[in-house]
Amino acid sequence: TYNAAISAAGNGKQLQQALDLLILLERTVVLPDVITYNAAINACEKCDFWEVALHLLLSVRKADLRPNVITYNAAIAALENGKQWQLALELFKEMLDVDVIPDATTCHVAISACETGKRWQEALG
Repeated sequence: TYNAAISAAGNGKQLQQALDLLILLERTVVLPDVITYNAAINACEKCDFWEVALHLLLSVRKADLRPNVITYNAAIAALENGKQWQLALELFKEMLDVDVIPDATTCHVAISACETGKRWQEALG
């Protein structure tokens, strides 16, 4: 499936391949679902492309899909890897505002983002 292929490309740090597959899928009759976008955002996280991860998160919303905890975890992790701790915390807060329940991974990545930004106070609050 496209989802598996995008995940495999991401795991192999082949971001361009993952994005090309996503674009190809968008041009077919089959529309990408939130799982497809999650795989692409995860590929961005693995390849240190936080800007693309944010763009894909926007694409999820534009496609009238509902981002889930996996979507947010991947995007927050991409931001944390890109040393964008402020944006990572904004996404964490947004996640709470839209009633997506954080899991242990979310908390770990949000705390790591605070650590990256040397903002331990935010990690406690």
